Amino acid sequence: MNNYYSIIAPAKLNLNLFVKGKTKNGMHLLESDICFLELADKIFFKFSEKDVFLQRSTDKSLQIDAKNNLILESLNAFRNLTGWKKKFKISLDKYIPISAGLGGGSADAAATLILLRKLFNIERKSKEVSISNLHEIANKLGSDIPACLESKNLKLSGYGNKIKRQIVSSNYYYLLVNPNIKLSTKEVFNQFSFQSEQILVKKKFLFDNIIIYNSLLEPAIHLAPQIQSILTILKTIPDIVTYGMSGSGSTCFGIFNDSKSITNIHKYFKDDYFIWGGKKRDYSVNRVHCSKILENKF
Repeated sequence: MNNYYSIIAPAKLNLNLFVKGKTKNGMHLLESDICFLELADKIFFKFSEKDVFLQRSTDKSLQIDAKNNLILESLNAFRNLTGWKKKFKISLDKYIPISAGLGGGSADAAATLILLRKLFNIERKSKEVSISNLHEIANKLGSDIPACLESKNLKLSGYGNKIKRQIVSSNYYYLLVNPNIKLSTKEVFNQFSFQSEQILVKKKFLFDNIIIYNSLLEPAIHLAPQIQSILTILKTIPDIVTYGMSGSGSTCFGIFNDSKSITNIHKYFKDDYFIWGGKKRDYSVNRVHCSKILENKF
């Protein structure tokens, strides 16, 4: 019972995002091709006499509300489904920028559900929780969370709840650039106009038979003009395959054929920007690890 149980919560990258319509209840209908990256948060659970949430990052830009966050919401939703009342000490190592279009909060929520399912099923073998059960919870918690439960190359539709497998090559390197500006998804959608988008619909690129396009780019730029500056710089970088913006922003991405192309990439951008380079990756639900000690931050 003194063991630490850990799980990786990977960042989601929207290679494209099309706003296809709006329902009577105000929900937007979307289509998006996504993949998941080596960039990831890490969450640790340990059985405890009471619930405790800690965050080990000292970077203020990565701090989340210790009393109101998707990790705790997922824990409570799991308890409501199962009646399981175990308490936990939870530690979060946060690396994915917040409100950045990378699904960091959703990734943490999905990883929490996967970890709790593992622990619950070890204890209650006669009444196991299925992945389908987790999807029931995820659909209620947030539109990105069902996809983050899968954490593989996916094609999304509906509200993000309709999921199909997609093929995205693993041969490329990805660059993320974020101007350290948090964008509210709700505010970006409030700026979106179907009429304005028709003028921009021709601005598309093709990457491995996937269209690189984002319906929310213009409204995001309206709220954070730095996004346009980043995209303009990305366009000029030698050997870039394609570039765009992920989700509702403000993170922009570039795709390259090899790692050498992004070796000295910092020289193009301001010192206070978040910059990450690496590859995409598929993740298994069987990624919960057990350790007797709380490992050092990776």
